[in-house]
Amino acid sequence: MSAEERDMRAAEFVLGTLDGEQRRAFEKQMDHDPALRDLVNLWEARLVGLNDTTSVVQPPQRVWIEIERVIAPGAVDDAVQAPLKTPWWQSLMLWRMTTAAALLALLAVLVPVLTQGPVQGPEALPVYDVVLRDTQDQPQWMVVCDWRAREVAVSRVAAAAPAAGKAHELWLVRGEGVAPISLGVLSGNEIQRSLPANATWRDTKALAVSLEPAGGSPTGVPTGPVLYAAPVSI
Repeated sequence: MSAEERDMRAAEFVLGTLDGEQRRAFEKQMDHDPALRDLVNLWEARLVGLNDTTSVVQPPQRVWIEIERVIAPGAVDDAVQAPLKTPWWQSLMLWRMTTAAALLALLAVLVPVLTQGPVQGPEALPVYDVVLRDTQDQPQWMVVCDWRAREVAVSRVAAAAPAAGKAHELWLVRGEGVAPISLGVLSGNEIQRSLPANATWRDTKALAVSLEPAGGSPTGVPTGPVLYAAPVSI
């Protein structure tokens, strides 16, 4: 691989545009190629500050409909009765859609920057300010995920309380095939708590709320349908 190809591949890795097999191969190559790891570090340093300047882009309703068709076919179209074979958080389509929406927002400001040289400096941690919407594209919860303070603040916009014996649980959705991390049950109108120690902004692809039994998921991973979600910038 030429120097130019190595640089471009490192940028694609940081942007998350490599597919699963390409990404795994690249990660293996980095294990024994320190210079390639350094290239990735340079691209991460170059791009990380853009999160603070990138506005959150909410997917249009048609994207929501397609997400629902994948994660809960019966809820969207009674004519489609295919069983849900995998949990919604393992849905490749969900991961791709939320990543694509976030990339659109990021790439809008990236083009001029990609032609500049690497930027040296300390890592600037992002703050995600997103609105979780329902299948009708209506805002239901506001979430501020501050990676600098490692805190998450949640405000109810219009979400109705769950039925008796049920609870709303907030999840940090990560990459394809990786279990989400619970950010806790949503009770009350204003919630603020610390982010889990194992949560990282680089792994975060979306925030979502699922319907769980009272007290939250008994398994540590989502067991009910996703009700509200929002992609986040990479």
